[in-house]
Amino acid sequence: MRNIVLIFVSALFLFSSCMKEDDAITLPAPGSVKQMTAVMGNNYETQIYVNLETGASVSRPYKAYDLAFEASPQGMRIYLNSGKYMFACNTGNDQMTVADSVGKEWNIDDEQLLDDSLAMKYYWQNSSFNAGGSNVYVIDRGKPEHTGSARWRKFKVLSVTATEYKICFSKYDNSAYDTAVITKDPAYALMYFNFDTPHQLVQQAPPSADWDVVFTKYTHVFFEEPIGSPFRYYPVCGALNNIWVGTQALRQQKDSVANYIPMEQCTYSLLNSYQFSNDADVVGYNWKYYDFNDAHYHVYPDLYFVVKAASGYYYKLRMVDFYNQQGDKGTVTFESQRM
Repeated sequence: MRNIVLIFVSALFLFSSCMKEDDAITLPAPGSVKQMTAVMGNNYETQIYVNLETGASVSRPYKAYDLAFEASPQGMRIYLNSGKYMFACNTGNDQMTVADSVGKEWNIDDEQLLDDSLAMKYYWQNSSFNAGGSNVYVIDRGKPEHTGSARWRKFKVLSVTATEYKICFSKYDNSAYDTAVITKDPAYALMYFNFDTPHQLVQQAPPSADWDVVFTKYTHVFFEEPIGSPFRYYPVCGALNNIWVGTQALRQQKDSVANYIPMEQCTYSLLNSYQFSNDADVVGYNWKYYDFNDAHYHVYPDLYFVVKAASGYYYKLRMVDFYNQQGDKGTVTFESQRM
């Protein structure tokens, strides 16, 4: 019996000594600090889609489209081009020829882009949608880009499937009635539509896997201003996250967060203690401020962001300047580093 036990113990020792030890997990080394530039123009007329890993960017005119349709098979959301100061109102009527905006509430897409902050909430999921389409919206395409009859459109969603949207639209006086099909392409976050060229989609953003943030003009809502105030809705220049692929971010600024850590000391090991946000405007526009004494924008030197990209990598992001060498605003110089 003793011999059997010795043999068993010896075999167990031999077996355990031959087992391969678990490989230690080695985190990738932090990337080098990259300095990049997003040239939006003095009037912020260009959108810049940026890939934080490669530094690649794609430029597009922000005025090129009116509506953006969510492109995933489950997608049903429709966004206004906030850079054009666009509004929409739900007429409460599903008949194109009789619907009007008299006495109705006008709304804009809040830059967080949350479901309850969209001007055209996708209520067409409900059962009444299947009977005759959505209610009719009246859309203000924005000023000063559009004037006269070109500024207003009636718009209605007829159906939404995993592969397409069917819509109809007309001028406010019910003339120029037309229909269109918006075909979804899951390689993109959004499909872009212009009422002036309704049967040809606009090529705006690159494929959704190829960008993390977009520098763009958009409309900010100052909720502290009363309704009717000329300052309640105000065009700003900032950066929005690619929330359609799950990009998240957080803001770090001295004296505004507990346990602030300077950007240079912020390491990967600290990320578990941070709470990231799904809001599109975490980076936003207020990384800069306007000084009326020198009539100049200045960047907050102690402010930076941590962006969690869809790839799973984390990036530190810090704005450096808002002017080019000629002194024109709208050129954003920023630093990015993979953690």
